[in-house]
Amino acid sequence: MYAVGVDTGPDEPPGELAAFNDFYDAHLDDVVARTPGFVCAERYELADGTGGPRWLAVYGVDGEEPARRFVERATGPVEDRVKYPPGPPAWTRMTTVWRLIWRRAAWTGALAVPAGRVALIGMNPAPGATGPEISDFDDFYTGVHLPEIISKFAYDRGSRFALWHELRHPAPGCPANLALYEAEVAPVPPAAPALTPGPPAWEGREVRWRLKYDRIGK
Repeated sequence: MYAVGVDTGPDEPPGELAAFNDFYDAHLDDVVARTPGFVCAERYELADGTGGPRWLAVYGVDGEEPARRFVERATGPVEDRVKYPPGPPAWTRMTTVWRLIWRRAAWTGALAVPAGRVALIGMNPAPGATGPEISDFDDFYTGVHLPEIISKFAYDRGSRFALWHELRHPAPGCPANLALYEAEVAPVPPAAPALTPGPPAWEGREVRWRLKYDRIGK
């Protein structure tokens, strides 16, 4: 999964934002058509949370080899990169916040979800965790926490991702783990349900961001 997060200026006029959004929807199709191994794309707007970009584009990538070729092209000579059409003024003024490639490690829930709301949680195990402690963290995250969030917070699917390649992320860098929870309809938050405590590397985990996005394109 290739995730691109961008911010537009806070003072962009509504007409400029409308032109930005129209262009971005067409840009998704352009990227998928011109990037071997990119198979789908969706676009989201931040609904809740701080520390993340306002606009998020997510591209499905068909395996590690297409991802590797994409990174080689994206980090190679400028003249070898794809030249896309210029966008409207708000597009040229936007700031790129994230360019991240994630490898899916596990998932639970529905096979396919026409997601309307997604929640993204980026985290690291407790600082200083040893190899065996990180293994316990992973086992708990996948086997206990992921399905528990699905059942108690009314999401339809939960997926765990490991950071595969960071092209851009603000300092101090991207967290190593991403949980992506998807729901066709934005869930109504329950009243703080009790969650199962985990091993030390889990209880001392470092959460970098908790963000909720609404789907707006594709």
